Amino acid sequence: MAPLGAGDYSGHAMSDIRVLIADDHPVVRGGLKSFLTACGGIEVVGEAADGAEALARAIATRPDVVLMDLEMPALDGVETTRALHQQLPGAKVLVLSGYSDETRVYDVMEAGVEGYLTKDVLPDTLADAIRAVSRCEPAFCPNVMHQLARQTASDARPRGTVTIAFTDIEDSTRLVEQRGDIDARALFRKHDALVRDVVAAHRGCVVEHPGDAFMLAFSSAVGAVQCAVALQRALAQAARADPRNALRVRIGLNTGEVLCEGEGYFGRTVFVAARVAEAAKGGEILVSEVTRSLVAGRTLRLAVHGRRWLKGLREPHTLHRVCWDDAAQPDDAGTG
Repeated sequence: MAPLGAGDYSGHAMSDIRVLIADDHPVVRGGLKSFLTACGGIEVVGEAADGAEALARAIATRPDVVLMDLEMPALDGVETTRALHQQLPGAKVLVLSGYSDETRVYDVMEAGVEGYLTKDVLPDTLADAIRAVSRCEPAFCPNVMHQLARQTASDARPRGTVTIAFTDIEDSTRLVEQRGDIDARALFRKHDALVRDVVAAHRGCVVEHPGDAFMLAFSSAVGAVQCAVALQRALAQAARADPRNALRVRIGLNTGEVLCEGEGYFGRTVFVAARVAEAAKGGEILVSEVTRSLVAGRTLRLAVHGRRWLKGLREPHTLHRVCWDDAAQPDDAGTG
């Protein structure tokens, strides 16, 4: 079927914004329809309970704006948006979702939406967003804008000499067994958001995120260690606020030249950083001798952790512990 261009909308009243509601919950659709109809200047031209139906109804009714849920059967909101832009390039898509996690945000942004709101948005804000996207103006809630800004910052990955940090939640498997999949996953999502916020604030980037672990990269060794300190303090604060949210995270850092291949980092620097993290306990920040030498003389406080044999390496390495919680006395070399 050939795409329907903007000229196909010429028969509609210019004063009314034609809206199609796509959501798999009938109560949500009904509530949205009642509110939007009462707004004035907005005409609800159809409803759809899944992505496939939304696509068919949109082709039949040619709305100005499709109010799109993301989690729908048949076709989800991302795939439906892609199909809509192929078949109806004149229609605008405004996502209204209960989710704002970064993966869904990035996926639907790539599909070409004009706006993204979460379902806790105020009714008047939703109406204003519909009017905005109908005028080809973007409409994104603050949380989504934050996600996009954070991703933009993380795309500028350092090259050459880089400080690599690895983080890992201690006893995460046991935590899942104790709290169950759903509860544990909710806690891990909060942890993920916390890590990404702290990393972005310290000009770092997330390289990999396997499971509950993170591989991070920084152009500055001082910035990397300061980020690790900020992360441990934020985790401690969260635990004090709610002991059920207590997570013990181990962090290890190393600095050196890295090999860049695509989106990843490779080489001995990365390998050593991973091994340093493995030597740490929950709540600890350990750094290699190279990283320690780069941050010595700053306000950071370090204590000698000792010489350790790291798995896969031929010689023992002297590791240093960052005294982020004032639990240990700094060694002379690391005193700021």
